[in-house]
Amino acid sequence: MKKRLYLSAGYGLLVRDAQIYMSYRTRLITQIAAIFFSLVMFHFISQLVRVEPFGSPEQYFAYVVVGIAVLEVLTATLSRTPLQLHSDLVQGTFESLVVSPLGPLAGILAMTVFPTLMAFAVGTVSLTMATTIFGVSLHWATVPLAFPTLLLGALAFLPFALVITSALLIAKQAGSASTFIVTGLSIVSGVFFPIAVLPVWLRWMSEVQPFTPALQLLRYELVGAPLPQSGWVLAGKLFGFALVLIPPTIFTLAAAIRFCRRRGTLTEY
Repeated sequence: MKKRLYLSAGYGLLVRDAQIYMSYRTRLITQIAAIFFSLVMFHFISQLVRVEPFGSPEQYFAYVVVGIAVLEVLTATLSRTPLQLHSDLVQGTFESLVVSPLGPLAGILAMTVFPTLMAFAVGTVSLTMATTIFGVSLHWATVPLAFPTLLLGALAFLPFALVITSALLIAKQAGSASTFIVTGLSIVSGVFFPIAVLPVWLRWMSEVQPFTPALQLLRYELVGAPLPQSGWVLAGKLFGFALVLIPPTIFTLAAAIRFCRRRGTLTEY
């Protein structure tokens, strides 16, 4: 019975976030337009690329398209949940979640669902535009594998969002850190250019975070890019990041909630 109540409350929070998103009537249009213009820009940039490991401009464009789609999921996971929590704190609506049966911990975890689902949808739209408008060829035999990989990637990114959210609850101003983390990860994981062009002293950072294996695996599944190592190894890395990091970061979030309750600042901004 309690499990059903939690699921019902979580679904209610998902519906709330969806209704808030759709209440801004031009948000979806502007988001899709932004992706379209990014694709246009990189389509023309790709015409200048004549270097290895890209045999043609089309290969580089397909490389970047997948990077843009996965970056959307990373941004949603790391940025949008802290931003939504920040908005709830400013507007005073987080208090209703704190006193609800769902509670602040489960409520914050439930707040990650809608941004992730929305990122999947926007990523799908960007891939659809890339194939229909710009002629990117998808590797259809392995495309279905991309959906579980994206879900696994979102779970691997989640611990970073929980740490940022914990800091936001305590300091009330830590949400902007997600922007720097997303930017840094996009540089060292090969979103727009191969890792091989990074300085040697910086290249190690591509191996100690989950964004790199997610990109490598999804590029293979979506556009048939060669794998640097076994796909099972890359999937194992994502699973390992999620398995090892999610429990302690949930504990960290719970500790941040208890700390704020002791100070009487949990619902304050």
